[in-house]
Amino acid sequence: MTIRTCIAFLFAVLISGPLAAGGIDTDADGVPDSIDNCSLQANPDQRDTNNDGFGNACDPDLNNDGFVNFLDLSQFEAAFFTPALDEDFSGDGFVNFLDLSVMDQYFFLPPGPGATGPMATYTDDVQPIFAEKCTPCHTGLGVGGHNIGVNYADAFITADTSDCDGLVVGECTIVLIQAGEMPQGAGCSGDPAQDAGNSACLTADQQATVQTWIDEGMPE
Repeated sequence: MTIRTCIAFLFAVLISGPLAAGGIDTDADGVPDSIDNCSLQANPDQRDTNNDGFGNACDPDLNNDGFVNFLDLSQFEAAFFTPALDEDFSGDGFVNFLDLSVMDQYFFLPPGPGATGPMATYTDDVQPIFAEKCTPCHTGLGVGGHNIGVNYADAFITADTSDCDGLVVGECTIVLIQAGEMPQGAGCSGDPAQDAGNSACLTADQQATVQTWIDEGMPE
């Protein structure tokens, strides 16, 4: 290795973060970013009490809807000064002001980032949702020019609606779902809390699954 190569390597380490066994370790907790479930928050124990793929240290998203908000804060408040597991972000065995500071840090943000965050695929996770909620419009009738409820390839057709300019069908689904326009004619508002009594509408978990799938590039 030449001197120039050594200098370039050391510079890359300095700007990227320390090295752990196996690669860059940005938060210096001994777990490389490639497998760290909280790559920006040191958590050498990788504690993940709700098994959602994000470590507690970076996961105040208690209801798993993809963002930390007032719903999570309400759940957190109910657990304050108790030994609750999921709400104990610091891992000290008690829900207290240390954990509240983590909640504050992530408020209105998604959990993570983490290399082992939840993975959603069309076949295992999203297609069953569309098949249940979007029949028969998108499982045979082809409303809007697609049957995403049964055909994975249709996710990549250009969306035929002004609400989704520049998007493909798969990306457009969450836009229409959250606008209350999909499932069509189901009387949904797009807000899972308001739609809780309507079985035709997507739950918060189902919306989060669709969003995760889109964020991950809509894998099959």
